Amino acid sequence: MSSYVRGSFARRVACATLGLAALLVAAPSRAEVVFGNLNADNTRNLGTTNTDLGGQIVDDVNWLAQGFNTGAATLLDLQSITVGLFGTNVSTIPLTVSIYADSAGNPAATPLFTSAVTQVGTTDKYTFSFTGASLSANTTYWVVPNGGSWYYNAGTPAAPIAHNASGYTYVGGRESLSTGATPASSVWDVGGNNRYSVSITAVPEPSTLTLAGIGLAMVVGLEVRRRRRQVELV
Repeated sequence: MSSYVRGSFARRVACATLGLAALLVAAPSRAEVVFGNLNADNTRNLGTTNTDLGGQIVDDVNWLAQGFNTGAATLLDLQSITVGLFGTNVSTIPLTVSIYADSAGNPAATPLFTSAVTQVGTTDKYTFSFTGASLSANTTYWVVPNGGSWYYNAGTPAAPIAHNASGYTYVGGRESLSTGATPASSVWDVGGNNRYSVSITAVPEPSTLTLAGIGLAMVVGLEVRRRRRQVELV
């Protein structure tokens, strides 16, 4: 085989490899449920028990949080959170959900990320979308709805669990009697129940996909070089 033919072949394979890697990096990843108690596909029904939130009523639970740790997960680009809520029987009300960092076993003073607004009406499962919410591995976070009435899930498991081999773990629930308009100054206590409905959906971070594409290009490139050497020895 002439050097020109070998070079032409190598260039074609290299181009094809880089194109494949680029497609891998550019292609949208499939969002997966990584944690929750609404099943891996959010099909679990809601129960009939609930706690009103955001009413700022003295001696009443005004804020609830469900905590999770990401473990060694690679699915860290948060896409959405689904929560079982009641807003109102008449029309709807705008609500959001926030993600808080951990501070000594409680939600920190201010949120890291807050979802886009979702209109919440009668009791149902509502999905809140996030943009630019990149989580870190081996880190604890807290899910806090900003109003509405948070419902238990029906059936088992009661507490949220990992889904799709994500490595996420449940770290417990917290509740606060704070009457503030936000939980910024809340004094948190251990939550009364672990079955408030929650489901987290995420995809691999873009950096993870980029590394996967580069790795694929390198593997195929090394194979091309190996075959070229074999041809030259013949």
